[in-house]
Amino acid sequence: MFQLDLFLILVFLYLFAYLWAIFVGAWFVGRFLSPYKDPDSTKKSMGLLGAGKKIGQVERAIILTLALMGEFGTISFVFVAKSMARFEQLKERHFAEYYLLGTLLSILFALITAILIQGVITILTATLIPDLQNLWNS
Repeated sequence: MFQLDLFLILVFLYLFAYLWAIFVGAWFVGRFLSPYKDPDSTKKSMGLLGAGKKIGQVERAIILTLALMGEFGTISFVFVAKSMARFEQLKERHFAEYYLLGTLLSILFALITAILIQGVITILTATLIPDLQNLWNS
């Protein structure tokens, strides 16, 4: 019973972390970047409509996964892959700065989420496990 309860708590925490990083992160990055959006960007061909937001969501999920696994060095590959896809557009200064700011904010949001969720799990396992063991052993 104790192991199942702990497992369910951890599943909930990780699920919350992913939902937070993906959806709240999208809102946060979008709100932060809104003053910097290029007013002429609607006239330019920007690819698939809404793809940037979806790419950011997938990016945060991948970065959160890598951070939770302790694979911090691998996070750079996400940034490199994303930059390769936008290589030609990065020659335009406004786009390059907008892209870099958005990407760095996205990475930061995912990393902070990973740090916070690991902290919560550490606190829970240090305090909750002895209490649950005492409860079920008595």
